Amino acid sequence: MKPIAAIIVFFSLMLPSLMLGFGNYATTKENIIADVNQALAQTILDKSTDRVTVDTLRVFRSKLKIDELRATSYLSICTEAPSNLTFCSDTMSYKVGNERLYIRAYPNCSKAAIFGMSEQKLPSILFIISILWGLSSIMFFRMKPSENINNIIESETISVGTLYFSKSSNRFWNEKRQEIYFTPMQHRLMQMFIAADGNRLPVEEICHTLWPGKEDARDTLYTLVRRIKPVLEKACNVKIEAEKGHFYVLKTKKS
Repeated sequence: MKPIAAIIVFFSLMLPSLMLGFGNYATTKENIIADVNQALAQTILDKSTDRVTVDTLRVFRSKLKIDELRATSYLSICTEAPSNLTFCSDTMSYKVGNERLYIRAYPNCSKAAIFGMSEQKLPSILFIISILWGLSSIMFFRMKPSENINNIIESETISVGTLYFSKSSNRFWNEKRQEIYFTPMQHRLMQMFIAADGNRLPVEEICHTLWPGKEDARDTLYTLVRRIKPVLEKACNVKIEAEKGHFYVLKTKKS
C-alpha cells in the first residue's frame, strides 16, 4: 500500500464524519428554534399577560417537545428590535389592552448541549475508524522500510547511482532502503530510463510510448520531466538531463 492510498482512505472516512456531524448539529439547532417558536406561539394563544410570570413560563415549558429544553428555556418581554442573541425564537407580539407587547423565547443551551442532543452515533463511528486507520497506517509505514531491506538486495535489482529498481517488485528505492513513490506516468517513464541503453531515450520514443494517440506530446513530456526532477532531487543522487533537445538521459550527479 502506498502512502497516498492510506491518506485517501483516511480523508474518505474523516471528511464524511465531520460533515455528517456538523450537519446533524445544524439540524438539531434548527429543530430547537422551531420547538421554542411553536411553544411560544401556543403560550401566547393560551394566555396573554403584560408580564412574564412563573405560570407563563410553566405553560411555555409544557408546550416544548424537546425534553432537554424544559429546564433551561426562558421567556422575556422585549422590544421590536432584533435580539443581540441570535439563538432565540422569533419575536412575537400580542395586544394587552391598547398596548402591543413583544416577547421572545430563549433555549439557553450551550453548544455542547446542542451537540449532545444531536445524532452523532454514525459520525462518531466514522471518526473513530478514521483515527484507528490513521494510527495503523503510521505504524505500517514506520515498519515498512525494515521489512523491505531484504527485498531490494536481489539479483534482479538495477541501479543508477543511489537509485535502485527492483524488477520483481516493480518498485524504486534509494540507498536508505526507502521506497521512492512516483505517479503512474512518472513510474512508466522511469522504467523506460532504467531499461534503456545508457539510460538514454529519444524524445520521440518517449512521446510515442507514453502518449501514442497524441500528435505532439513534447510539452506534456517536458511537464512530466519537470515534475519528476524534485522527486529525484529529494530521494537520490540521480537527475534527468536534456541532450540537444532530442534526447533525455538519466545520469548520476557529479559529487
